[in-house]
Amino acid sequence: PMNETADPIETKRIIIYACSGCSDAGELADRTARTLSQKKRGEMSCLAGIGGRVKSLMVKAEKADHIVAIDGCPLNCARHTLEQAGFQIVHHLELHKLGLRKGSCPPTGERLAIAAQAGAELIQAIENANEAKP
Repeated sequence: PMNETADPIETKRIIIYACSGCSDAGELADRTARTLSQKKRGEMSCLAGIGGRVKSLMVKAEKADHIVAIDGCPLNCARHTLEQAGFQIVHHLELHKLGLRKGSCPPTGERLAIAAQAGAELIQAIENANEAKP
């Protein structure tokens, strides 16, 4: 018998990684990833596990259809960590390009809304591109 709870539309697995650095921008990147994950726009996973080459977390990233890296500042530590582990980053959200600059962007509700909206738009573009493929 067919599983009635299965989604008839094949969903692409989108895994989200945030720099989660010690600055206000890192905290904002982390909260953005958590917000997107809570809203089921993708699944947040552990960037530190990628840096440490933890097998189960590496396998999770390898199985992802799409990886989204969220960086708080121009150092792009999330993107670099994933690249060093062998993952090509096609989808990259850079909060500094939204005018959210390290050292002057405490993670207020307003700033989180701006960052989460940009993340949701990036993920929507990924989903739209998938639908366009035959």
